[in-house]
Amino acid sequence: MSEKYYLTTPIYYVNSAPHLGTTYCTIAADTIRRYQAMLGKDTLLVTGSDEHGQNVERAAKKKGVLPIDFAGAVAEEFRATWDRFEIPYRFIRTSDPAHRETVQWLFKRCLDRGYIYPSQYSGQYCFNCELYVNDAQPGDNCPDCGRATETVTEENYFFKLSAFQERLLALYETSGFILPEYRKNEIVAFVKGGLKDLSITRTNIEWGIPVPVEGKHVFYVWFDALISYMTAVKEDGRWPADLHLIGRASCRERV
Repeated sequence: MSEKYYLTTPIYYVNSAPHLGTTYCTIAADTIRRYQAMLGKDTLLVTGSDEHGQNVERAAKKKGVLPIDFAGAVAEEFRATWDRFEIPYRFIRTSDPAHRETVQWLFKRCLDRGYIYPSQYSGQYCFNCELYVNDAQPGDNCPDCGRATETVTEENYFFKLSAFQERLLALYETSGFILPEYRKNEIVAFVKGGLKDLSITRTNIEWGIPVPVEGKHVFYVWFDALISYMTAVKEDGRWPADLHLIGRASCRERV
């Protein structure tokens, strides 16, 4: 049986149609996939669309369409672009029913093991980046996009990322787990600086995967999107995976 090689691009956000950056990334990923196939490996390239979140909800409302229709139109543009380049791929949409099931299953698994808990979060939030800005004060701008942040207070569920700090550091010492080496040093330094628990749900939006708890929680877009790498392959024996992620700065990471 040939060795399996699972390669993925980022799951592209549907805030815009395919452009030079997303095309470069996908062609680079396909070039690597073709080389690995020449070596006799059973290769699979996954790409897709990250469709939930407040930006999509607002953009759809501005156009007078439903979020699912807005996201679907952009997802089809991505598919059509990769088809024109004759890139073989598996496409995952975060609005797919199968992905919803995976996210809800993983949430319950973490909840049952004590890694998820309810709490309240208050902080400065950048709606453009869909990101809480650490240590920001009211009136501060987002350090990434420069837009004004807004103060948000809401009931959330949190993931105990802090409980995994030492286990992650031990995993990173596995030979070849993160390449190139300078990316490993960057990640290790970040984790050693201390991991904080993450807010993984929202109550101030509707466009998202429902959380299987009481109340009107939906999953925060980052928790939702990252799990798509599992959803894409869990039914055909490729997960747990030796996953090769092609993304910003052309980094390759094993997950």
